[in-house]
Amino acid sequence: MSIAEASATSSRPEVVGTGPGHQDTGRAWLVWGAGVACYVAALFHRMSLGVAAQEALDRFATGPAVLALFTALQLGVYLVLQVPAGVLADRWGPRRVLTGGTMAMAVGAVLFAVSTALPAGIAARVLVGAGDAFMFTNVLRLAAHWFTPRRYGLVVSLTGLAGGAGQLVATVPLTTSLHNLGWTGTFLAAGAATVVLAVAALALVRDRAAAPEPVHAAAAAPVERVRTALRGVVAQRGTRHAFWSHFVFMGQFVALTALWGAPWLTTGQGHSAAEAATLLMVCVLAFTLSSPVIGRVAAGNPARTRLFSEVLAVVVLVGWLTVVLWPGALPLPVVVTVLVVLGVGGASALLAFDTARSANPEHRSGTAAGVVNLGGFTCAVLAQLAVGWVLQAAGPTGYRWAFVPVVVLVAVGAVGLFRNRLTTT
Repeated sequence: MSIAEASATSSRPEVVGTGPGHQDTGRAWLVWGAGVACYVAALFHRMSLGVAAQEALDRFATGPAVLALFTALQLGVYLVLQVPAGVLADRWGPRRVLTGGTMAMAVGAVLFAVSTALPAGIAARVLVGAGDAFMFTNVLRLAAHWFTPRRYGLVVSLTGLAGGAGQLVATVPLTTSLHNLGWTGTFLAAGAATVVLAVAALALVRDRAAAPEPVHAAAAAPVERVRTALRGVVAQRGTRHAFWSHFVFMGQFVALTALWGAPWLTTGQGHSAAEAATLLMVCVLAFTLSSPVIGRVAAGNPARTRLFSEVLAVVVLVGWLTVVLWPGALPLPVVVTVLVVLGVGGASALLAFDTARSANPEHRSGTAAGVVNLGGFTCAVLAQLAVGWVLQAAGPTGYRWAFVPVVVLVAVGAVGLFRNRLTTT
């Protein structure tokens, strides 16, 4: 164990999270609910382009490589801001950060609604990505402050469940809205709803319970430099295991649902747009419904969480190998099975945050969540760019080859996961 790791471990007194500053009360659930509503909106905005990909190709008169850049820039901004988002969660508090991030998403949605030129559309998605970057880590920060550790794993899994609801709205309901209201009406309505959520966050979210923290907890929360906090977080073996877990599970899920799922199901598998939206909804439903189950079964038990993550990493890799190696179009039952596996894998990424929380002192919880989030979205950005490049070279029928980089990235993440298995704390 390194000096930094020993220092961080020794700064985790048992009383942190058990005193009067943490309340599993109705007020805690209200504060968390207001924050998680902003996260629901973020998931809708993040995933909306996956269903609207064909409309975006037509509206902006572009090809798959540029469309991949379109989304990769959005996720790239999200990725770059993950550590700042965690630090700001620890320094400024979730109320201000959630409100500002939600307003940024609202402005991005409105700009996206009225854009017809590619530069304006890219600027809109960058704004969406910037706002989205501050949602999840700040909701986790609220959970760390308002709930006791025994509730934390449950609250994280419920956050995933709520986020799945936002993704569900970005499937069949979004397709229906695009058909009935058109591009401009759909995204203007989404922007207006997001403004309402920003106002709700400002009115309802409070950074922590009013009761004072225990003396020992206060002593464990020094003001420290960003570099010191980052070094302490990364030094934790549990953080590294959580990083690779998130890399495997969330990266592949976002790569599929945020952009390439619908085009693969239509152009690559021969399904109609309505069928593709329904199949993507199956994947998102698997994510949504499995989130609380996984949280109940594995969260809070480090050994069980590690074993679950390692087994599922292999299953997810087999799922992607099926997509790449199956000759011709996959039979519908195989498509559904693969999508369910990949959706459950996406939900399992939430366990990484419980692992990171248990490995780090509470005053670094936001920073730790930001570092872990880097894993999945690094994978997602690399996967989306690589798929777009391969499709541009191989043509629209080359999805089997286009998904090879996803297989490679999942395999790399699985290796990272297993390399850290014996050193996870």
